[in-house]
Amino acid sequence: MKKIVLFLFITHVSMGQSYSHTSVWSRLFLSKQLGNWIISGDVAYRRQNNYHDSKLNFVQNPLLDAQRFTVAYRHEKWQFSFATSRWHSYQLLGKEADFEKTPTVEWRFTPGVEFFQKINKGTFQWRTQYEYRIFVDRTAGRFRQRFQYRQPISKTNDLVFLQEFLFGSPPNSTKRYDQNQLGITFNHFFTKKLESEIGYRYIYRKRRNTTETDHEDALVVGLMLRL
Repeated sequence: MKKIVLFLFITHVSMGQSYSHTSVWSRLFLSKQLGNWIISGDVAYRRQNNYHDSKLNFVQNPLLDAQRFTVAYRHEKWQFSFATSRWHSYQLLGKEADFEKTPTVEWRFTPGVEFFQKINKGTFQWRTQYEYRIFVDRTAGRFRQRFQYRQPISKTNDLVFLQEFLFGSPPNSTKRYDQNQLGITFNHFFTKKLESEIGYRYIYRKRRNTTETDHEDALVVGLMLRL
């Protein structure tokens, strides 16, 4: 029995430490369609809990603010896009050393392609993107693979299910498997042009250059305006 306990302990230690978090992800999204072209901009603002005080207070500490500009071209079931964005992010607070880390500024240049397919009354969406990421001290690459299904439940309400995988890629990536995001949102249309979302997202992250992982439970809120 002692050998079994020792084996489980060694296995747990070798897998690294994990930390749990709560957060809120908010965003404002504006877009304008000009024929087959779509121009959009969005801003994101996120907060997180401070484990010193409470896991439930998910607005206590800053987590992220970001701005993004995207140009896309839609042709039938396909959409091709290119985005430029700035990300000012804080460390997720899981241990004492995290409080000493300074925020990072990152610029991303992101080409992508999306495919849309009607399934029954809903719409399936597959999106793949490559992110070229520029930090003050390094550059890195990352691929994103997202699968999404939007299911109408009434004339003005939809449910949206999302699964997204993030993988490190050249140049200079230290993580083959970076993140997994799983989410569901309730989307309400006030008008044909004004839409809101509220829901939940679970995010699994691997920390850079360590065996540590973060598990984040996020409240998602957003407002989308199509001009």
